[in-house]
Amino acid sequence: MAFENLEPREVFHFFEEICRIPHGSGNLQKISDYLVSFAKERGFEVRRDDELNVIIKAPGSAGYEDKAPVILQGHMDMVAVKNDDCDIDMKTEGLRTATDGEFVWAEGTSLGGDDGIAVAYCLALLDSKDIPHPPLEVVITTNEETGMFGAAAIDLSDLKGKQLINIDNEEEGAFIVSCAGGARIYSQFPLKRESFVGNLLKVDISGLQGGHSGEMIKCGRGNANIILARTLLEALDDVDVRLVTIEGGVADNAIPSTATALVLVNAEDVDAFVKSVGVTLKDVQGELEVKDPGLDIAVSEVAESAEQSAVTPQDTKKVLTAICAMPDGVQAMSSSVEGLVETSLNLGIIKCDEEKVTIDQSVRSSVGSSKKALMRKVTSITTVFGGSYEISGEYPGWKFRQESELRDHMVSVYEKMYGKKPQVMAIHAGLECGLLSEKIDDLDCISIGPDMQDIHSAKERLSVASTKNVWEYLKAVLA
Repeated sequence: MAFENLEPREVFHFFEEICRIPHGSGNLQKISDYLVSFAKERGFEVRRDDELNVIIKAPGSAGYEDKAPVILQGHMDMVAVKNDDCDIDMKTEGLRTATDGEFVWAEGTSLGGDDGIAVAYCLALLDSKDIPHPPLEVVITTNEETGMFGAAAIDLSDLKGKQLINIDNEEEGAFIVSCAGGARIYSQFPLKRESFVGNLLKVDISGLQGGHSGEMIKCGRGNANIILARTLLEALDDVDVRLVTIEGGVADNAIPSTATALVLVNAEDVDAFVKSVGVTLKDVQGELEVKDPGLDIAVSEVAESAEQSAVTPQDTKKVLTAICAMPDGVQAMSSSVEGLVETSLNLGIIKCDEEKVTIDQSVRSSVGSSKKALMRKVTSITTVFGGSYEISGEYPGWKFRQESELRDHMVSVYEKMYGKKPQVMAIHAGLECGLLSEKIDDLDCISIGPDMQDIHSAKERLSVASTKNVWEYLKAVLA
């Protein structure tokens, strides 16, 4: 066990157990079963619904039995991302965890600290025999990363708690009290194909940092999907390029760091195509020199004089133009909170089959009307280019609460422990607190968590010291 000597041992014990279970979004039966078995083995009341959400109720510890319940909440799914050279099947295999004592990570893949650490904290609390706490109502939701579908569907009518601590933040000492709303837009563009003879070339975008499309969108990192479409569209100015397939990204809320296309080009145009790609590479490297300096665009020849089903020149240009026309990245900054992104969009996934290209995008805004306007822009571009669309996973923002007993208590405990004030803040990323607040009248929420780096990417790191700090703080808050 990689984490057996890390403190707090009880937390890292459960976190490593979670890492052994595949639990990418949409692949949650095993992790949900594990949580139900955990609760039943310890005699706790447990409820699971059709969405695989799990609610576990535990009585208060001695002397706390009659206190008001506190709701602890996180989500069980992770964004399952891996490096191109990693041979793990993340649908069937656990993670290869590692640590240097300062951080923990997974070799070649994302770690899932978002939000496995929340689940580990909850299980460690429930498993303890000597930690004082009021009655606990632990809510572990599903498919948060793909649209908060678990939180949208969950029934909380049997919960008695009116105070909820969400453990889905990645910065110790930062107390989140408000967040953006969002939605997913799935656009489809039909394709016509015809037989075409040419050299089959592969174009690979790599070297970008990626990252969470809420927290990291303000960094201006490169979007591999946008860069790939731009590269091919600019090549079309010089040569006849026929799209065979195009794909990129792994989640609509993760900035895509890699993308790939197969194209057919006439043999006599290969050199001109490679030259055009080189010009685009130099241009984009210059644009991203400070923000995302690792970009590479590689062209490799797969086959000479290959005859293959290729997208017609009209539809090749239409799809690439549509992708390039889509807004992407920060659209507006908040006028009331300095440094806060107000509205953004991330073109997270491109998929292609014989009949269509599909692009999945994540829209976020802390202003409801701005979110709707951006969604209208995306759907309008889709329809202008002959596509269709579906809007899914729309969730509300989480409005700042002027009076909060929970916030006051948690700030007071923090000041006593650390001799300084925490950062009380709003964020651009989406949290489930908005949806859950609609299900419980007058719900008082706050979101906390330990330090993490580069979530939703294979460079993800979780701080060991911060994990311990938040554990001690959480225990103090409950006591």
